[in-house]
Amino acid sequence: MLPFSEGQHSRGPFSPTALILSGLAIAVIASLQTTLQAVLSIILVVLLVGFATGTRWGRVISLAAKFEALILFWVLLEPFLYGSTVVASMDVPWGILNIYSEGIYLGVLLGARMFTILLAFLGALSHMTLADFVGGLRTLRVPASILGSMLIMFRYVPLFMEERSRMQDAQSLRGYDRGGRMDRVRSIGNLVGTTISRSFDRSVRVYESMSLRGFGKGMMVRGTGIRRSDAAVPLLVLGFILLLPYFSYLLAEVLLL
Repeated sequence: MLPFSEGQHSRGPFSPTALILSGLAIAVIASLQTTLQAVLSIILVVLLVGFATGTRWGRVISLAAKFEALILFWVLLEPFLYGSTVVASMDVPWGILNIYSEGIYLGVLLGARMFTILLAFLGALSHMTLADFVGGLRTLRVPASILGSMLIMFRYVPLFMEERSRMQDAQSLRGYDRGGRMDRVRSIGNLVGTTISRSFDRSVRVYESMSLRGFGKGMMVRGTGIRRSDAAVPLLVLGFILLLPYFSYLLAEVLLL
């Protein structure tokens, strides 16, 4: 579900805690930008840094594309809600629907911001394992209850999706006719209920087996701590902020050529 580098140990110069904070810093910087040019510059810098550090951009971008519905929602909705300069109009049953140029720009800007935040976080996660990620959050004093809920989500959401896909395939092989819309809604409801029931039974078995092995006596995850090289992260972030106007100017010059 997330691009963790499972089966490998974090051998980079920075700790998982520093990577998480770096992704958070880039997300904050991208959220504060008011021009599309600056956001595109951040995306370019993130991609270049990722290529230099061996980020698996193929997997990261494919996962980021799964959030396209959320991104396209703003890109397609804002042109109808914001602005004063009408560039097009459409006749609809309840009146005239105007499309504004300011709304188009704002929608693209919001979509670019969201895509930048996804790239920053998913790129950072691709350089650590799930244990490193949880340990980094533990170092940041994230409550154990939140970490426990997060681990359960990472474990059972993929299982839920796999179970649903398996049941749909079984129905298709048996020649199940989906029927009309109401029949499909009723079928999906039965499918979800059965899947949740099976997932609950599985979670009970896992809980009982883990309890018999001595787990459940407190939070077993320890923080990963910080490294000496992490002191360079604030300097790198500050340098990125100072050089961002230069990157934006350089990108504008390239696009104008």
